[in-house]
Amino acid sequence: MSDDPAAPSPDESEHTLAYPQPRPIPYGSSPYAVTVSPATMLEADVRQRPLVELADVWTALLGTVGVILLGVPAAFIWVWLAPRTVGIAAGKGQSGLVDGTTKAFVGADVTFLFIGLGAGLLSACVAAVVARHRGPAVSVAMAAGGLTASVLAAWLGRTLSGGPLAHWQNHYASGNHRYFIELGTRPFLVGWPLAALLVTFVVGLLTPDRPVEVEPTEAAPGPPEPPTD
Repeated sequence: MSDDPAAPSPDESEHTLAYPQPRPIPYGSSPYAVTVSPATMLEADVRQRPLVELADVWTALLGTVGVILLGVPAAFIWVWLAPRTVGIAAGKGQSGLVDGTTKAFVGADVTFLFIGLGAGLLSACVAAVVARHRGPAVSVAMAAGGLTASVLAAWLGRTLSGGPLAHWQNHYASGNHRYFIELGTRPFLVGWPLAALLVTFVVGLLTPDRPVEVEPTEAAPGPPEPPTD
């Protein structure tokens, strides 16, 4: 038996480990763990997700075409609802109005405005249900398609009602006939796209962002276990 007081006793040497016991490591402080900040995750998501996806292109293209097609029924509704005055066809390219102080032209313009506002609200609501997460693409479709559809409705409505003036004068016999309708207030053309964009903007504010999909990663290996005797 050794007289050295610093020497471990036989009982103590039996329980002495080759390596000291590891101290508990706080959560997230493991040298094997990788700390990712929210800013890093957002930057990685931006890198993975392109600025313009193929689905956005198709949404804008198909949405624009679909909205433009709505201009055809809008024109028929305008011809059906718009008030029309009575014109006099005198032949040889001459014509006039029975009542020169009529408000039918103002009524036709206001009717066109309300039809455009209703069509813009309807198309934007449908787009919000079908592609509410494609905000920029839907906005492009509502702006370009709505303006084009409004111009198409104004032109087609005038054509269906017998206009323009030269055509109406030359294709109607002498006498009184219903006058053709024509949009005189051109700023009313933007009623359709403005109403659609307003709905798209409100829906975009109320729609939550899509959750970011994070791919699962393999678990980091833990610290090596100390050998046991």
